[in-house]
Amino acid sequence: MIKIVNIMSKELLLASRSGYETFMPIVYLILIMTFFNVAISYVSNDIIVELVPLMIWVSCLLICILNLETVFKDDFDDGSLELFIIHSGVIEFEILAKIFAHWVLSNLPVVIIAPLIALGLGVTANTSLILFLSLLVGTPSMSLIGAIAAALTVSLRKNKILISLMVLPLYLPILIFATSAVSNSYFNLNYETELLMLVILLLIFILIAPLACNKALRISLD
Repeated sequence: MIKIVNIMSKELLLASRSGYETFMPIVYLILIMTFFNVAISYVSNDIIVELVPLMIWVSCLLICILNLETVFKDDFDDGSLELFIIHSGVIEFEILAKIFAHWVLSNLPVVIIAPLIALGLGVTANTSLILFLSLLVGTPSMSLIGAIAAALTVSLRKNKILISLMVLPLYLPILIFATSAVSNSYFNLNYETELLMLVILLLIFILIAPLACNKALRISLD
């Protein structure tokens, strides 16, 4: 438990030193939604309100991909990752803590601000709430999947495009269930099943991702 707390504290400290970079995902989201509204400004307001939550979800998915390679890259570059792998026994919990810290820093601000943007663009409070819940459950799954790809490519230079190609097909089930839940909420249909599937996917990846990352990191460091 002490190691897990130390890992999260280290990640938060490094993020505090990065300054404005912590706020870049929020800036990206605001810019994407601004251009989206400008591009479809000729469409009726009812259609725009219907599309806004779905576009926000797609935007958040793309933003999640932006810095996936940094999950293990900094530790690999300074050599601490190899020491971490060699001198540790069961490191799955530490890896999970590192992924969680990365999600808190990279995705949680977007998860919080996205429903507020939806409300500001005319989306109902209930649909914005479902949007928030779907992002809260769905984006950690994307971070877990992305961490596996980041571990496999950690020793490669300029691996961002490769990671994107690896994770995008795996993100499709999450995107389908999340956007379906938001859309059903907008039309006052049942959305509990979609949210339940997102929770199940999250639990599955919580179990799989640390083990897969451990194996992938050892392969990458060989």
